[in-house]
Amino acid sequence: MTNREVAWILNVMADMLELKNDNPYRVKAYRKAARTVYHLDEDLRDVYLRNAVGEIPGIGSRMRDQIEEMLETGSCNLFAQLRHEVPQGLLDMLSIPGLGHKTIRNLYQELGIDNLEELAAAAEAGQIRTVPGMGAKTESNILKGIDLLKQSREKTTLGLAAPAAEDFSRHIRRAPGIVAISPVGSVRRGKPLVGDIDILVAAEDFNNVRAQVVSYGQVQDISRVGIDYIQGLLQHNMKFEVIMVKPEDYYHSLTWTTGSKEFRELVFRGRDRNHLQGMESEEEVFEHLGLQYIPPEMRENRGEIEKARINGLPVLLKPSDIIGELHVHTDWSDGAHNLQDMASMAQKMGYCFLAITDHSQSLHISGGLSPKRLRDQGQAIDELNQEFKEFTLLKGSEVDILKDGNLDYHDDILQSLDLVIASVHSHFKLDAKQQTARIIKAIENPYVHIIGHLTGRLLNRRPPYELYVDQILAAAYEHQKVLEINAHPDRLDIDEDIARKAAQMGIKIAINSDAHDGKGLQLLKYGIMTARRAWLREKDVINTWELDRILDYFHH
Repeated sequence: MTNREVAWILNVMADMLELKNDNPYRVKAYRKAARTVYHLDEDLRDVYLRNAVGEIPGIGSRMRDQIEEMLETGSCNLFAQLRHEVPQGLLDMLSIPGLGHKTIRNLYQELGIDNLEELAAAAEAGQIRTVPGMGAKTESNILKGIDLLKQSREKTTLGLAAPAAEDFSRHIRRAPGIVAISPVGSVRRGKPLVGDIDILVAAEDFNNVRAQVVSYGQVQDISRVGIDYIQGLLQHNMKFEVIMVKPEDYYHSLTWTTGSKEFRELVFRGRDRNHLQGMESEEEVFEHLGLQYIPPEMRENRGEIEKARINGLPVLLKPSDIIGELHVHTDWSDGAHNLQDMASMAQKMGYCFLAITDHSQSLHISGGLSPKRLRDQGQAIDELNQEFKEFTLLKGSEVDILKDGNLDYHDDILQSLDLVIASVHSHFKLDAKQQTARIIKAIENPYVHIIGHLTGRLLNRRPPYELYVDQILAAAYEHQKVLEINAHPDRLDIDEDIARKAAQMGIKIAINSDAHDGKGLQLLKYGIMTARRAWLREKDVINTWELDRILDYFHH
């Protein structure tokens, strides 16, 4: 079994335990183990072969035994037992955005609903409101969630699709005679949700490419094969298409297959692509089209073509512009790695600073820090900083915005920190007026510097909560607060539209990984892609600034 498959089983076990109302700390242990295994740098089977699974941080003896059983048999007894005890339909219901374990458990216990079809029928018949604690709004939210599920069921998050496309491309590249290869389409444009994985291959012999595609272990099905393409299905229900061209057609085809349909129609209207053969780069293709080079993330027909005609495109943010991170978690709360490990990984990435922002006290399930533990952590950070050269750990916190808009720590505690991220982690179902007022109250607090994952969305799992975004942007501008692009591919929040509007208003953006382990720092690349889709420049993003400038901006 792969790391991803083991992590998937651990996550499903956590879901089933939570549906059974098991001990929340046991549920948390399985989720933490799943996250750790998923982000493990080494192949789990290699760890197993040297008898070191129990040495992985956060993996106790019982968890070790279950993981080893999975590696040996492809499953484990507890997983099989839980699958027998928990109806599969309840797990399917978890796919509905906004529907949580507690609600599903109550519906099952009170109405016997254990599948999507029964749930939809009960909501339409007005039966949900008969369950204590639920009402007409719950029914409405369930029906909306089912509609969202239908819309997103064919789509995969960028965090799953991009690595899958990269791995598939590496496999295809091993075929003899491959000249060039690249993921294209929505993966290359960095869209948060991806309909299918498209890969462009330049080769002289297409038969070699087809044979290599079929030999890929993740291919579940081949649906169509043509002269210059092959389509099918990968694991996790991801559709793919491999497009084959001769080497002389590669760069104009790369431009064509990357852009959205609307982009292609406008850019290539009236053009014979045969006249673009033999180009040696996309830049050369755009030059022949009479356009400034348009980066892949911008190719959506949202005004970039008109700008490119007059050489008016902005110089977009680059990964190399980022010199630090402002939102990570450690094992002081719900992270997997300690302060030293997180600092070491950040230094390896070339960062000059890293902000430690563990959860605040009210998030008990996430190991939120009491004021005393927060002070103790600050002392540990001060001691580590004495050892560093040209690198700084910042003392921060991701502070929960409470239901009334107050913050989870008193101002005297917030004032002692280098930075404060204020985030919503509860009461997602407040109406737009209440939710907006709550967040604006946090924005008005003088000790808040960044608003984290503003809309609370979890792609394919939870829709954004109701907000009056324009009011929040106006408040953020007035109080000069920074808005976060949370780079975790399940969030990518704020999205490109809000980020672009915010930057146009003069609101600064922070791109943060929200990493819960060292490897999670690498998720920042997805936030950078979102920033580029929002047309953000280096100066719009505070992670590109020197630390003194950031702290001065925060505290003055």
